[in-house]
Amino acid sequence: MTRREGFILAATLWALVALTVVAAYINGVTRTNVDNADRAKRMLQSELDRRGTEATLLYLLSTNRMNHRNLVLESEQHFDIDDQILTGDGDATLSLASDPYQGLGEVAFSLQDETGLVSINTPSEPLMARALESLGVAPKIAAGLMPRIRDYIDKDHILTLDGAEDYDYAKADRPPPANWHLTTAMELNRVLGADGILDRAQWQRLRAMTTPRTLAAVNFNTMPPEVAAAILETDVDNLAEFLAAREEESLSRLDRIRELTGQYAEVDSGLIATVPSVFLRMTTWWQHGGPRTVVGITLTPSTPIGPPAAAPWRKEYRYSEPADHTGTLRQAATPLLGGQPGDPT
Repeated sequence: MTRREGFILAATLWALVALTVVAAYINGVTRTNVDNADRAKRMLQSELDRRGTEATLLYLLSTNRMNHRNLVLESEQHFDIDDQILTGDGDATLSLASDPYQGLGEVAFSLQDETGLVSINTPSEPLMARALESLGVAPKIAAGLMPRIRDYIDKDHILTLDGAEDYDYAKADRPPPANWHLTTAMELNRVLGADGILDRAQWQRLRAMTTPRTLAAVNFNTMPPEVAAAILETDVDNLAEFLAAREEESLSRLDRIRELTGQYAEVDSGLIATVPSVFLRMTTWWQHGGPRTVVGITLTPSTPIGPPAAAPWRKEYRYSEPADHTGTLRQAATPLLGGQPGDPT
């Protein structure tokens, strides 16, 4: 082989190497772009499914009735209401105690009657202190925090016993009390003495147990098991009989709750609700990642249809929170959410 032929061969090989590198680069860029486009498509579809699930739930809530702990789904609309219709089981039910369900596409959801939660804006009741104690806060610290929450949310600047007002916050170089209701459980961090009492995981559990609503009732029928265990000062494992009983009957008497759990609920008997309220929490999330979207709604069935246009519900608050995507989803037995009557709920 002559020197000229060797040069041509080497140049050809280098050209092939360069072309291979360029082709690999283009292939990598193309694959990345395709992956990004596919991911964007899936995220867009998941948001459409989440909004579709939310809209479907609002429709179901505003067009169906409730029994003592569930939304009752019926394929036939009733215009003449009688006792038989009100007490019947319907075609299927959706739990109002935060049970997770399969929604549209790859979206999951849960519904929660908020009288089954602990209000962060009623520190005069023992329920808030019980919720904190269940998360590991010492009883003395939890009890000592209640007057400080009262001073934080009341509209005056009068110091209550063991509370904290503007002077105390200024002394600690902290922003003054809001003198208004807490908007989320996380705002408790602004209450003097509350920051640092819970870690991140405990704050997430507290958010699931509490509501910013100022409630005048407590519903043991729609309480998530963790909330019931906190209020009754017991373990969730000890609530099997209680949870089974409320599937069949409305638990509205303290003596019946004590019979089922062996624990006394420190709640005014006149405040125990027998049916779900109009205050509901709707939570939706994509099953493969991302945060939950939490929406607080109030059902307003007597709202005039219009004009001006109005819906039979109000959205009172909305926020996002980290989500735990583990757990088995139940199937909502309605074709509007991909299920069929008779599917296990």
